[in-house]
Amino acid sequence: MTEWLPMFVLGIVLMEAGMGRAKGATHCFVKGLVTFAVGALIGAVGNDLRGALLTGATATLATIGLGDRVTLSAAAALAVGIAIVHRMFATFDRFIGATMALPEPLTALQGMQRWLASNWLMDYGGVWSVHALAGGAALGALMAVGPRIGRYTRNGAPAAMPAHNLPMAGMGTVALWAGLQAFSAPLWWAASYSAFSALLAALLWTRWRFGKTDPSFAFTAFWAGSVAGLASSVPLAASIVTGALAGVVAVAVSLRLDKRFVDDPVGVVAAEGVAPLLGLIAQWVWRTAPLGSGLVCWAGAFGVGFAVARLVGRLLWWLGALRPAPADELAGVDQRLYGIAAYPEFELREA
Repeated sequence: MTEWLPMFVLGIVLMEAGMGRAKGATHCFVKGLVTFAVGALIGAVGNDLRGALLTGATATLATIGLGDRVTLSAAAALAVGIAIVHRMFATFDRFIGATMALPEPLTALQGMQRWLASNWLMDYGGVWSVHALAGGAALGALMAVGPRIGRYTRNGAPAAMPAHNLPMAGMGTVALWAGLQAFSAPLWWAASYSAFSALLAALLWTRWRFGKTDPSFAFTAFWAGSVAGLASSVPLAASIVTGALAGVVAVAVSLRLDKRFVDDPVGVVAAEGVAPLLGLIAQWVWRTAPLGSGLVCWAGAFGVGFAVARLVGRLLWWLGALRPAPADELAGVDQRLYGIAAYPEFELREA
């Protein structure tokens, strides 16, 4: 099912472009292709096609949500860092699962290996090496880059920046759902039911919370529900319950981050970072995994991803290579970087 991975990447890029600003839509697509290409080339070491595509998908996920407030070179640098960490994490996962005797200088590590083996859930469906890692990296990158210009007023209150093309984001959600089967075909249907439940829960919850349904939150909830379902590996009824919970939590996490000045327009932190933890908790509740098992996996992947992206982001900021010039961002990076807007036949303006 490896051939579905490009569909997954297309889905997340469509979501980012649709939920972002029209004047940066082209940049979102170029950035997505660049980060995927960089990650895939790093992952191609060993001539493993699936490994290359998984590495490319992880690198792209780590920069989703940054949109047109990050330079192309900075996105590529972040992709390099996260791609390398993904390969290291996947190698470490295989090491934990191996039962081979270690050579003499490394025999002291056998005790740690046995402890980890009893508290480690092997990386099924890329839940840890792709999703949790990318969720932590996305949070670190978003914090390093900072919010979009105009996203917050002078007194710190969030200012609405509506998505420029919600139908595009909706198409991305469907593409993401189809591409998710590349991670684990046996778990895809359970993840699908979880995603459907999350979508409906978010629509109902936003209707109650805001007095109207919010499609952008619903798309984020669908994404989060699909990842939580992929991570949960529980019976069907439990997947539906997990999805409903993921839909509400995805909205709540996104709102909480917004109040903390973390500008995450697509909800990637909730969908990729928090959703795997919800799936893990579902396994504990329904006793398909021992209590606490897998927590080291999630915490390690999320924490390392966050630290690497934050470090690379701060280094790029210090070098002055992280964000476009404010004038370019205000005018639109599509026009400044590529000489043409995504919608040249229309006059673009701020909402």
